[in-house]
Amino acid sequence: MTTPVIRGVNHIGIVVPDVEAAKSFLMAAFRGQLIYQSFGPQDPPRQGPEFERAVGAFPGTVVRAQAMIKIGTGPDIELFEMHGPEQAQPVRASDFGITHFGVYTDDIDASVELFEKAGGTPLTAPRAIPYDTEKGAGNKVCYCRTPWGTTVEFITTPTRMAYHDQTDLRRWQDEDRR
Repeated sequence: MTTPVIRGVNHIGIVVPDVEAAKSFLMAAFRGQLIYQSFGPQDPPRQGPEFERAVGAFPGTVVRAQAMIKIGTGPDIELFEMHGPEQAQPVRASDFGITHFGVYTDDIDASVELFEKAGGTPLTAPRAIPYDTEKGAGNKVCYCRTPWGTTVEFITTPTRMAYHDQTDLRRWQDEDRR
């Protein structure tokens, strides 16, 4: 038996109220590409006790569509259009669990502008990264919300980050900055 090796994050799953609107937004905001759509509103929905047990969904939840979107390099975004008798609002930064996903960009101002034009909402303007481990000239971050409420962090780090002096491990965008 071989030792399992984790190769990386494969995808991020996001539940949305309308998969067609979410696909359009991700394609416009991130220049995303539809890899495939497993099923849609024209197909039988996924539902029932077996589905609920398998994914931990609230009883009575119905999945009407699923699509996989590619955004640059890194994990893909898997969209699920789910409707159910009990659905919580998107989490906030202070909630337990996954609170956001981050995307690396070479031009944070242009990326946030594109995101906003597509219908997203920046929470602030791009600003300097405040952490000593990530500070540097031009190193910036900006948190934004999608139309359905998921938080997205835009980050750019054109200047070598100080964490490089603390470890030989590198974040993927820093692999060539040893």
